[in-house]
This record gives sequence, C-alpha cells and structure tokens, in this order.
Amino acid sequence: MIRPLLALAFIMGISSSAFAHSQSYGYLNVNAETAGGQLQLAVRDADLLYSLDENGDGSIVWGEVTAREPEVATAMLAGISVNRGGAACGLLPGPMMIDDHGGETYLAVPFTGSCTGTGELAIGYTLLFTRDAQHRGIVAVSEGGVTQTIIMSPDVQSATISAEGGAASRFATFVAHGAHHIWIGYDHILFLITLLLATVLGTRGLGLGRSLIEATKVVTAFTASHSVTLALAATGLVNIPSELTESLIALTIALAAANNIWPVITGRVWAMALVFGLVHGLGFANVLADLGLPQESLLVSLLAFNIGVELGQLAIVVVALPLIYMLAAPRFGWKSMPVANGLIIAVGLAWFSDRALGTALMPF
Repeated sequence: MIRPLLALAFIMGISSSAFAHSQSYGYLNVNAETAGGQLQLAVRDADLLYSLDENGDGSIVWGEVTAREPEVATAMLAGISVNRGGAACGLLPGPMMIDDHGGETYLAVPFTGSCTGTGELAIGYTLLFTRDAQHRGIVAVSEGGVTQTIIMSPDVQSATISAEGGAASRFATFVAHGAHHIWIGYDHILFLITLLLATVLGTRGLGLGRSLIEATKVVTAFTASHSVTLALAATGLVNIPSELTESLIALTIALAAANNIWPVITGRVWAMALVFGLVHGLGFANVLADLGLPQESLLVSLLAFNIGVELGQLAIVVVALPLIYMLAAPRFGWKSMPVANGLIIAVGLAWFSDRALGTALMPF
C-alpha cells in the first residue's frame, strides 16, 4: 500500500501547494502623458509589509492607517517606478483613500508625476514580490485613449510602454496569467483532480490509454463550459456576486467527490464537467474583472487567458492522471479511492461553509 499512499499524498499535495497563497493583486494605473496615477494594495498585503495592526487585535481600522499615512503612502510608492527616457520621474503621493476589489478592501494612493526626461515610458513594480511570490501587479497605462495592461510578477518587474507593437507580448502575458491562475487556484485544481478520480474509476481495467482519452474529453468539456460563462461575465452580460460564485464552486467540488463514492452520474464524467464548468467560468471571470481590461483588447485577452487555463489544466492532467491510475490499481485495492474522495468532500463542504456562511473552518 506504500506506493498508492505516496501517490495519494502527492496528488493532494498538488492542490495543497497553493494553500498558503491566497492570490493577491496590486493595481497600478498610470497616465502616460502626465506620469500621474494611482496605486492600490490590499489592506492585508499592506499589513504584511508595514504592520498596520498596531494594537495586535487582529483587525485593522482606518485610524491605524491614517496615523501612519505619510509613511505608508511613501513606502508604497517606493515599490513602483515611472521613468521617461531613462530618467526617473518624481512621484508625489496624494491623500490616501480606500477602494474595493472582489469584496476585499484596498488602500489607494493617488500620485502626481514629474519627469525631466523625454521618450518612452518605463514602469517598474516590485511590491510584495519578496514576501509573496504569487503576488501579481496589474499595471494599466493609458495614453491617447488607449490602455495597455501589463501583469507584473517576480520574473517581470518592469516594462517599457511602446505605441508600436507589443500585442504578441501582451497576448503571451495573459496566456501565462491563465496558466498561473489555474496553478494557484486550489479549488479549481481540486475539482479537476476530482474529475480525474471519476475518470479513472469509470475506466478501471481498460488501461491508461483509455483513461487518457476519457480525461481529454473531461478537460475539453470543462474548458468549453467555463469559456462560455467566462465570456458572458467578462463582457457584462452575466453578473453574479463573487461570494455566491465562490460558494457554488466549493459545492461543485463536494458534489463531484460524493458522486465518486455514491455514483449518480456514471460513464459521462464529461457531462458533469460541462455542467459544473459553467460555475467555475464565473470564478475565472471574477479574476479577469479585477484586471480592469480595456474594451479594445477584451476579446483578445479572453482568448489568451482561456488558452493559458487550458494549458495549465493539461499540465495538471499529465502529472496527476498516471498517479491517480496507480493509486487505483487493482492489485492495491480500492480502499484509497473512498478515502481520497472523502477528504475532498470534507474540504469542499468546509470551503462552502466559510464562503457562504462566514465560518472559519479552513485556514486558506
């Protein structure tokens, strides 16, 4: 039983590897003509960097922020840079405000810019990368009525804004972001693994090749369905609160795992992926909504993001499917499969309780 148990541990590790990293974003908007703009950082991230909770009571009030406003605003702006023609532009903070993204409170620091150089504009962003490698900076640069969006990461901490070209680079950026979102989206990963468990259970004794064919159908159905709701939500045709969407996503995980133990849907795992994928597409849409995509590049960005999600899913399938197949090998018995699905049900229900009822059963 050692090999299947190791496989089970590894599979669960795939989904738990991101548990310590709830995705965080910073938002930087820059007017290329004035070098001014606004920088936003989640309160929880600002607390991680600047220890805003001075009395240590576990909550941050506005008074704790305003008491250190000049210090915090200056420190936040020190994490970005605006350069014109190779010369650094001076950034002067304005009065700090608050904003909201996806139900989370953000500190917003408006700033004015003063540049002495001429030529192309370059933006730098280094906030939080040394503390959280999963953090991403969403940089939107507006010039002449056109907005370019760049996603900053530990590997991409600066970008030169050019009116010529850059479309291929931006496309690649959103492909990478789609894959990244899947790899740190532990609920989406766990749902996909649950579908793979169902696939292997439904094809046991038929060989790994047949399992791979069925897994391809499942992933294709999942991609097709979440692409539909992603497009509808991102274009504003469907608008569902993120709290409801995230709660439903957790519920789909528990229901899919329960179906693996007490089968209701058999032989058509792809159909379950097709239906539940509609819900997960709304979750992906919430991510794209937070990116603040300009309308002129919305469809291209949607396509690139979807391609990235698909590539990220296929990478998970390539790694996880052989391990699940080994876990379910008849010579080891099937005892580990109900255990795995039972654990997934427990996690899914705990997430549902936390997201829908406001409990704190899960630390992530």
